[in-house]
Amino acid sequence: MTAIPGAARAVLEAAYDDYRLLTPPDQQTPEGAVQTALQYLISSGYTVVPDLAEAA
Repeated sequence: MTAIPGAARAVLEAAYDDYRLLTPPDQQTPEGAVQTALQYLISSGYTVVPDLAEAA
């Protein structure tokens, strides 16, 4: 497993905070939080690669 760089961790924290603050509580889902995190990571220049170990 690869460690998450500090800058990427900051992007993830910002994504979660924004999701939590901007999405009504009754509409929040784990998948929605993940999708927001992915959007933030990609827009910040990170490449998101699926974990092939989980697919096996």
